[in-house]
Amino acid sequence: MEIQMEMKRINYRRLFFLLLTTFFCFSSMAQSAWTLERCIAYALENSYTVKQKLVEKEQRRIQYQSSRMNALPAVSLSAGQNFDFGRAAAANAVIVDNTQATTSFGIGMNIPLFQGLQNYYTIASNRLDMQASVYDLEQARENTELNVTAYFLQVLLSQEIHLIAEQQVELSRSQLVRIEELVQSGRYPQSELYTIQANIASDELHAVEALNNYRLALLDLAQLMNIADIQNFDIVPSEAIDMDALIGRTVDLQSLVLHALDNRPAMKVAALQLQKGEKDIKVMQSQWYPTLSLSASYGTGYYHAFQQNITNLPFDMQLKNNSREMISLSLNIPLFDRLSAYHNVKLSKVNLLYRQLDMEEAKRKIEKEIYLAHTSAVASQNKYEAALKSVSAAQLAFQYEEMKYKEGKSTGFSFNEAKINYQKAQSEEVQAKYQYVLRMKILDFYGK
Repeated sequence: MEIQMEMKRINYRRLFFLLLTTFFCFSSMAQSAWTLERCIAYALENSYTVKQKLVEKEQRRIQYQSSRMNALPAVSLSAGQNFDFGRAAAANAVIVDNTQATTSFGIGMNIPLFQGLQNYYTIASNRLDMQASVYDLEQARENTELNVTAYFLQVLLSQEIHLIAEQQVELSRSQLVRIEELVQSGRYPQSELYTIQANIASDELHAVEALNNYRLALLDLAQLMNIADIQNFDIVPSEAIDMDALIGRTVDLQSLVLHALDNRPAMKVAALQLQKGEKDIKVMQSQWYPTLSLSASYGTGYYHAFQQNITNLPFDMQLKNNSREMISLSLNIPLFDRLSAYHNVKLSKVNLLYRQLDMEEAKRKIEKEIYLAHTSAVASQNKYEAALKSVSAAQLAFQYEEMKYKEGKSTGFSFNEAKINYQKAQSEEVQAKYQYVLRMKILDFYGK
């Protein structure tokens, strides 16, 4: 009964400590308390990988728009002004002053009528590339979300390990007064007092190490999120983990694999890149076909001579009289290009084969990751259930050893060994819990 009361007092202290910590997190430090959802949202907004994918998406959108514009006519406007100074021979071979000025205006247009459907397939290829960039961005966001979740769970694990270590310190300290009384009464030798003091020092060291691991886990999470104010960064659990409900879930592995192969961004990117490779072959094959273009232009000009014996016509009259119009069709038939088009087509087919291998690799990678996550989840579940039994057995063994130790029927070595086994069982239970949670998060990730 005394042992149970002592354990209850320690649990009450732990509960009070957690409530006090939670109160301060939500009051005086609410601005620095980060839930999992807030961490994910911040990481998605500040991830360099996500930002790079956004830039790539914009680049491919511009490239697609540019290829569409290539099918439109090209129109240009020109204007020129020339001044000619000096003397030159006239028609009668007499050298006379020939200073003059010439003004010209023109507008031209070129329309590609047929280019072997090169523009059509280029537009289709760039459209597929632009669509693939959307899924590239989605994949980067999902990977960021999964990484933040894994790091967040590691922080929670380190936090619980630290609380267990602090609990062990309190357990050892609670024995110190009792052992001092037993030593003073002569029931225990002085060495037992030294042993419990050494145990307290060892437990405090483990608590410090656990606290350092917790701070390092926080630092890793903050750096992953690109947090600027790392010193004031801290987290709070978003919600309690219902392990009973989580363990009760069933996973249809075959349906999950089929769903992932149909919906994962990596598969969609690979499929779009494969289609793009087929269009690229068509683009290169278009180099074998003739090209036909239509050109049209209009030009006019104004001439002014500075000699006194020459009469210059009015500006508007000259613009009308000097106008000229031109329309032309240009046909280009490739006869021999040093096999450039032939080798470009062969290279495009090789690239298509490479994209097909990428498709198969993406498929196998997703299947491998799902099977690995499922196998790890099953193993973690079994480990967690075994760890629960281990904690229960270790707690009973520790309580029995503690009772014997207080009654002077056991040694400090046996008591410390039982306490260490209890702490080890608690740590293994916490580790198995978060390993299982992470594996289930990964399976949920593939089930989206």
